[in-house]
Formats: sequence, C-alpha cells, structure tokens
Amino acid sequence: MIRPLLGCMFLASVVSGCATAPHGEHSAAAGKSPASKEPSTVPAAAPKALRQSADNGNGGAKATTYEAPAARRSYVPHKWPAPSRDLWSQIRSGFKLDPNDERRSVRVWTQFYATHTRHLSLSLQRAKPFLWHVVQQVEKRDMPTEIALLPIVESGYNPSAKSYVGASGLWQFMPGTADHMSLPRDWWYDGRDDPIASTDAALNYLQTLNQRYDGDWLLALAAYNAGPGRVDNAIAEARSKGKPTDYWDLDLPQETSQYVPQLLALRRLMMTPARFGVNWPKLDNAPRTRVVRLPGQTSMKVAAHMLGISEKKLRRLNPGMRRWASEPGGHDELLVPAAKASAFRSKLASVDPSHLIDRRTHVVRRGDSLSRLAQSYGVSVAALRQANNLHSDRIRVGQSLTVPHPGTHESAPPAEPTQTYVVQSGDTLWHIANRYSVSVASLKRANGSSVATLHPGQKIAIPGSAKPPAPSTVVVHSGDSLWSIAKNNDVTIKQLRRWNRMDKGTPLKPGSTIAVDGPAPLPSFYEVEPGDSLWSIASRFSMQVNTLRSLNDMNSGATIQPGERLRLQPEVSG
Repeated sequence: MIRPLLGCMFLASVVSGCATAPHGEHSAAAGKSPASKEPSTVPAAAPKALRQSADNGNGGAKATTYEAPAARRSYVPHKWPAPSRDLWSQIRSGFKLDPNDERRSVRVWTQFYATHTRHLSLSLQRAKPFLWHVVQQVEKRDMPTEIALLPIVESGYNPSAKSYVGASGLWQFMPGTADHMSLPRDWWYDGRDDPIASTDAALNYLQTLNQRYDGDWLLALAAYNAGPGRVDNAIAEARSKGKPTDYWDLDLPQETSQYVPQLLALRRLMMTPARFGVNWPKLDNAPRTRVVRLPGQTSMKVAAHMLGISEKKLRRLNPGMRRWASEPGGHDELLVPAAKASAFRSKLASVDPSHLIDRRTHVVRRGDSLSRLAQSYGVSVAALRQANNLHSDRIRVGQSLTVPHPGTHESAPPAEPTQTYVVQSGDTLWHIANRYSVSVASLKRANGSSVATLHPGQKIAIPGSAKPPAPSTVVVHSGDSLWSIAKNNDVTIKQLRRWNRMDKGTPLKPGSTIAVDGPAPLPSFYEVEPGDSLWSIASRFSMQVNTLRSLNDMNSGATIQPGERLRLQPEVSG
C-alpha cells in the first residue's frame, strides 16, 4: 500500500508525509464541505516546534490552535519565466484540478508551507535531479501536472525516504503495492527507490484509480493514500445515507481528509507565491540527469570513476541500487548527471564488459560448501546465494561461483521491518533467515524476545526490504508421486508437504506445480472443498481462524460451502 502519514518528519525536517501508518492509526474524521467545519488545529505534519505545546509532558495531548498569518494584501506578483524555459512554470501551466481555495483545510496548509519555507526549499532542492523525468511522464499520460508535486507530500522528494512500516521511495510504495505494480525488489535492487521506475509505477497506479472513480482525481488521490477499499466503503456508506459521494463529503480517515488539501495547498502557493511571501526558485526546463543502459554487471565504484564523480553522489542518484554493483542479468540502468551521460555511454561502448566489475570467481571443489566458502572469503552465506541466484545451499563440483565483495554494501541494509512473515509449521529462525537472505541475529534484533519460541501463525518482522527468491517448482506429471519428486530433488516428503501445505491425504494433480526448495507463495484465494472447515483451512495456511474471518468479512456464526472462494491475503490497495 501507499499510505503517507501526516506528521512523520525525516531527520532532514522534511515537511511532508514520509511514512505510512497502519489503517486505524488515526480516527476517521472527514473533511466536511462547509469551510467553517474544517479542522483549524496545527497541521499534523507541522514540525515539533509548532506542536510542542500539544504535549503536556505526561504523554497526554491537548488541542493547539494553528494561527495562520494572513496572506499579503499588497504584493508584487511573481514573474514566472516561459514554460519552455522553466520547469516549475511548465508544471504551473498544466494545472487542471479544481483549486478549492475557499476550503479552510487548503488555506491552512497553504499558510503552513508558506511559513515553513526551509522545509519546502529542501523538498524543491531534492526534486531537481528527478523532476524533469516526473513531468515528462505526467504529461505523456495527459494527467494534471499537480501530480508532479505529490512526492513533496509523500516523501519531500526524497528517493531514499523510508517509513517505519515499510513504505519507501519518492512515492512511498508499500511492498504489497510494489509487487502488484511489478516493481522488482530483491537483494540487489529495490525498484521502489528507483526514481524513474517508481514514478512510472506510481503514475500507472494513479491512472488505474482515476479510471476506477470515473475520472475523479480527488477520489483517486484519496484511494492512493487510504486504499481503494477504504474509499469504496466510504462511498457505499454515503450512498446508503443519501449523502454526496465526492471527496469532501466522505467519511474518510483524518490522514486522508488532509492528504488532498496538502496537494492543493502546494498548487495554491505556486499560483501566487508572492502573495504568501514565497520566492519560488527557477529551474531550467532541461534534464539534469539521464538514464544510461549498462552493458553488463557494473561496479558502482567503477561507474563513478568513469563518470568522474564520487560513488556517494552516484548512489544518491540511484538509491535503488542496494549493493556494490548492479544485478547480474537484472536491472541494467543508471541515472547519471546529464552533462556526463554522452561521454559515459562512449566509454561503456569501448570498454571490455569484464573490466566493469572486479569479479572474483571460485570453482567448486570436492568438499566445498557455501558455509565454508563464505567463511573463507569473508562474506555471508546469504550473499553467496544471492550473488549466484541460488535457491538452496546445494552446489556441485566444477560449478563457477561469483564471490561478492565484503564491506558495507554487501550486508543487507536494514533499518526498519519492511515485511511481515507468518510462521509456518516446522519453521525455525535459521530457515526463515536463509529464505530472506538475512542473518538470524538481525531477525532477533528486529523482533526481540518474541522469537525465542516460534509457533505457527506467529507474525515476525523481516528487516530490510529484500523479498525471498521464488522457490523452484516442478510440474506434476501422470504417475508422479511425492516420493519420486522428493527423490529427484534431494529433499524429503515431509519438506514437500510442509512447503506446499499438503495434508497426508492430499492427492497430486497432474499439471499442478510443486515447490521443491522452499515454501510456495501463499495464494490470494482458496476454494473450499468438501470436508473443509474454517479451522482446517486456517491450520493449513498457518493463520488464525479470526484472521480468516476478518479477511472475508465473516461473523462468528458464518458457515462455508464447497466451491466458495475464501480470501487468504489482504486486498492490495494504495
């Protein structure tokens, strides 16, 4: 999901919503139509200096009125350059949303941004390397150019922004929505942090939401923040009560009721910045960065040297690159300074691709194991598996392995738990750590004493944002048995049953697929079979009965019938 939390501030004191909070974190309080009914308290994203009086020192809070200074009555209008010469002017010329200037929430947020220009300036400064690309994609889709300002609200235009619940990047994608929008996430690369890839995915998602709500951009933006399910429910509730179903009249969470006003406030500020005492900067309408395709796996250090810039600067432009080099056979593009792009392409075309990376290889000998090789080369087993796209620890004599470089970029970046794993029967911390390419120690740090003993159905946090490689699978043919499949893949029948959630009486069906070296992904739905009960289904998929009821909106007395489809995973939403 993509759900920015109003009020979360980055260390750099960014104005806008960097993090996402779970649904239910805020009370549902809609922004009502009459201007006098809209909130007049301090905006939730206000810096601590504005909100310090809200804390009484004992953990309690008391309302603090936000005294917004009046807009200037007499001012010299801002002189905007021609859109062809200035990128901000181009954005301004493409505004299409109804400004809603009369609404109190829009006016309050306008004054908030106008009186906290340092924070706004940081966002505008960070936007420079990426803004041209965002505007190009927005205009290509004929979308309102206000959308190009949305990353200010989402992340302060910080492509490395992380939230404590796992949202990441300019557009604050949650892992589930990233997967839904086909943004790759693995040990080498996180597409959510790639300014170019994430922009494409975010705009595609917004377009889908806009179509869902019959061209209503405000409802689409609300769904981007709260999720389409939440907005659909609010619309249905309004209709049942005979009330209007536009954004301003829906009963939405407080966070969402303030989300659109933030964007419209930025629009209002850009229309007449001088009126609010803001000197909007100029920005040449030309790309500051260019995308360059790499001929093969490339070391970030080597690329930076060829460009004549520091590796740190190159990484700031490419925060999606999580390791010391680009992924072998994977994402093969770098964002580089526009002035250096042409020369960089020429150098890449003339260099031997083998020189782009200081490759170390090891030919497997008899007696070798991944754990011994990891210890010998000073890297982790997980790093060896990821560098060679191994789904298990099995290696064979004569196999050539790439040995990644040890160091700061070899170890998984973790900060906050960004994924949740539901423990299955037979799991151990060691199995889970290896599956997600993290260490047992990092799992213990992320979860504390709760993982001292694991039990099926328990939820544990996975540090970092890497997702496990998909398990290898085989297609069941007529005459196959679990015994023959286990023997051919050097695993046990017990492992096959556990990985594929199969009871002892579950028959093999020709044409179906069986995971042979790790847990099969949890399906989104399950079709009820004769003899099933909620308890047996919950047990089979390692979840609580209450969770299964909640996912399917079932009360305690509800029954299930053969052929009925039950949802096993939450609906992907923004």
